[in-house]
Amino acid sequence: MINENDKVSSCHSPLLWRGLGRGVLFFLSFLALVFAEGKEGICFAQDIHWSQFNSSPQNLNPAQTGLFDGDWRFVGNNRSQWAAIPVPYQTYSVSADTRLKTKLKNDVPALGLIVNTDKAGDSKFSTTQVLISASYIKKLTEDSTNFISVGIQPGITTKGFNINALTFDNQYNGDSYNAALGSGENFSKTRITYFDMGGGLTYLLRKTRRTQANAGISVFHVNMPKQSFFNNKDITLDMKTTINGSLEVPVSAQVDVLPSILYQRQGKYHETVLGAFGKYYLKPFNGAVTAVSLGGFYRVQDAFIAVVNMDYRNFNVGLSYDVNISKLTAASNNRGGYEISVIYIFKKEVPFVAKQRFCPIYM
Repeated sequence: MINENDKVSSCHSPLLWRGLGRGVLFFLSFLALVFAEGKEGICFAQDIHWSQFNSSPQNLNPAQTGLFDGDWRFVGNNRSQWAAIPVPYQTYSVSADTRLKTKLKNDVPALGLIVNTDKAGDSKFSTTQVLISASYIKKLTEDSTNFISVGIQPGITTKGFNINALTFDNQYNGDSYNAALGSGENFSKTRITYFDMGGGLTYLLRKTRRTQANAGISVFHVNMPKQSFFNNKDITLDMKTTINGSLEVPVSAQVDVLPSILYQRQGKYHETVLGAFGKYYLKPFNGAVTAVSLGGFYRVQDAFIAVVNMDYRNFNVGLSYDVNISKLTAASNNRGGYEISVIYIFKKEVPFVAKQRFCPIYM
């Protein structure tokens, strides 16, 4: 399933072009929704987020689990944000996913594992997530071009901070700072652990490797876990809704255009990211892909994002840099953050076995 060799090669198939039209319609509908919501103002989401959101598929949508051409997919992401401030934010993510072997003809389940860590500020406030992703992928058409996937993502999250790394007003004696003085604060705990749950839905049209459309919606923190370090049961983590869409369309023998959009809302906060790549194949397209992508994104009212991406065989490596333009520029000095992504897809080579053996007539 989701194998390039299964695709219909004819460029004139009405079914394929109707499917691509549906993908374009999904993408344009998301654009309309995002700009309608954007009139209220754009803010940051509360969760870990990535500028290269398409390069962290399980973080983007649990239904993306297993939705790739290959046997195993391994992903690594690193983000360093706001280097101009005294303690930059550091975020890491590693994940792996695969489809399971079954006797189902048109459906296939998939499993994945993802670990996220984030550390921020003088208190070294840390977030560690260990999440399991499970999806069910259904082939909608016999020509293996249309798929729908539904996924869930249960997991455990731990958050904590180091109170000894902080200073408080009560520790100033009017003349100087005295660490021996009490802080006057009474935290019930400095670490919390909770169960978390998310889920999502994704539609994929894949006419060829270079002509495809993807649209999805996901919801995280559906159980709204408690977040208080003071045992206040009224403080919970808001649900987060994510909508994403992307296209890949060839415009010449060696050039593709890849527009993408992301919209996220969590409580009263929301963000919109939109942009596009131009992808250039360094040699005629064949089984050994070598391509370079250049592009940019705009996180509305926050940052411009420059991105360069490289495909080489089963590897995809991306590097991006955010240029901050929000009101935070006084502190960030227009410096946002850099981000690195690495994706490796392992695909077993299927040995060729001839169905019939033809012997020379002289034998």
